Amino acid sequence: MDDIPDETFSRGPAILADILSRDPIRVWSASGAIIHLWDRAALDMFAAHLADIQRATSGLALGGAVFPNAEHLKFALRKLAYHRDTAQCLCALYPDYLMYNPQKEQKAGNVRIDAVTPAEGGWGEDIDCTCCRCGTRFKVEERESHYTWWGWKALPRYG
Repeated sequence: MDDIPDETFSRGPAILADILSRDPIRVWSASGAIIHLWDRAALDMFAAHLADIQRATSGLALGGAVFPNAEHLKFALRKLAYHRDTAQCLCALYPDYLMYNPQKEQKAGNVRIDAVTPAEGGWGEDIDCTCCRCGTRFKVEERESHYTWWGWKALPRYG
């Protein structure tokens, strides 16, 4: 149960039912769906239920051998609060979550990969990306310890 699901198997009300279920696998899966969701109308629906989700998931043991699965839930809740509280681009959250894979974000149409270079020290890559929605540029470090992770850093805007 360590890796967040890559595909969303359900939408809208089904995801809401999953995250409210208190079933650890369903909550973990729903967290992954919310984390990768960019549709503002769908995020509005989830954000309207944020207090219910927080109550339903409070104290829930989600396991996770190397990376705590509770971190996925915590970030999904943070994303919903961010969406509710600001109209800023969701890409601002990339630096806050180690599991945003630039290749998958590009495939989803969220970023454009501009350059990929080998990392100093021999493992991983340094990836330059641009948000397709707002134009924010990022430097992403792909690294690994017990799992592959990506450290995103927004670059200063010029002009």
